[in-house]
Amino acid sequence: PSIYLPPALPPALRRRYVHHRLREALRLAAFGANGLLPVVAYSRLSFRRSPRFLELADLVHTIGESAALGAAGLVLWGDLSYARSAESCASLRHYLVSTLGPYVANVMAAARECSNEQCHGHGRCVRRQPHDLGSLLHLGPRAGPLVSFRCHCYRGWAGKDC
Repeated sequence: PSIYLPPALPPALRRRYVHHRLREALRLAAFGANGLLPVVAYSRLSFRRSPRFLELADLVHTIGESAALGAAGLVLWGDLSYARSAESCASLRHYLVSTLGPYVANVMAAARECSNEQCHGHGRCVRRQPHDLGSLLHLGPRAGPLVSFRCHCYRGWAGKDC
């Protein structure tokens, strides 16, 4: 599903917007063979029709929520406007190094750690209570307890902890 954030959407509603779009995609994916159809969301690095990059809170709403709900992946994309000039390239590089890269690395490490600890590396962690928007796959002070997550086993693996 598309989880582009509309610029006019108030910040307080952004996570719920993404949450419900992902939940609907996951609901439909459950109709696949053995309920194992992967859900891969797609988003942008910025708001639609805006040069403004997503702030950390909005990365939590998009990337963090996708990981916590058990999306199989997320595609982030942009267009040539990011490479229009040396200045826009430098701006993109700064954003990747200072904000996006560290956040993605944190979520990926937390997801990997949860998978290894809870699912023996044979599944991905999924929020036990989907509506508990406070449970996220993060490392560090913003980390939620891993008990808030259950395993969604990869094809060929089964059981509570795969």
